[in-house]
Amino acid sequence: MVVCDHVEGVVSTPAGPYYGPLAHGFACGAHIPVHVSGPWNALEDPVRDYQENRESLADSWGVSTAEDWQRQVDYLLAGLNIGTEVDAALNVRRQLVRQHGGYDLAAWPAAVGAWARRHNGGDSEEMVASVDVITRYEARFRADGILAPNGIVNSVFGYDFGRAVNMARWGYGGRFCDYRAAEAIVLRAGELCRQHYTSWADFSAGYALGRVIRFDNEEYGHMYVSVRGPHHLLMTDRTSPWWHIPFS
Repeated sequence: MVVCDHVEGVVSTPAGPYYGPLAHGFACGAHIPVHVSGPWNALEDPVRDYQENRESLADSWGVSTAEDWQRQVDYLLAGLNIGTEVDAALNVRRQLVRQHGGYDLAAWPAAVGAWARRHNGGDSEEMVASVDVITRYEARFRADGILAPNGIVNSVFGYDFGRAVNMARWGYGGRFCDYRAAEAIVLRAGELCRQHYTSWADFSAGYALGRVIRFDNEEYGHMYVSVRGPHHLLMTDRTSPWWHIPFS
């Protein structure tokens, strides 16, 4: 199968924010609107897009009520939609880096297994297996320029936080919340991203790894290129909000 990661450009709206905390939060959710050539700094129109947003949320998320929508928002902001096991494995590696000024690739699985046995009552196989998956994706990320030559991913929670921004966008467009509630979600997602990442590049690599682990199954197909293209555009195009909005 031939896949293409071409995206048209970074679209914005004059009515949306370009600077400040709200713009930062919107920029944390920019991968999806860039992929579909929509404005990164706007919510969906609850008049024009009402039915379309509801149908999309029902098809993709099983969301058909305001309660369903709020439940998904809460999961995403808690980093629970993608699950915590992968991030726990990355946290073990972060600890190895802090303690030793780096990490031994061979030592990381053993450290993850020991952590899992302490915290999961002996069930460590799935977490240890995730180390191999992460390692292979990171190698591909380096080859494709998503990571620096010696770069690593620090957290995958950014994928859930970035999707929370879009859940706010769609929830407002589907009339599941008012503007103030959607804005609060965007701001909270931006705060959480600043807590877990140090730069746009750091955040984007984490977002990308979360997406491909959740959906790609190491196929390097549509789900992979649908995040690779927006990553490169957001990192390199001068119209990208990542060029004029400080991450922290």
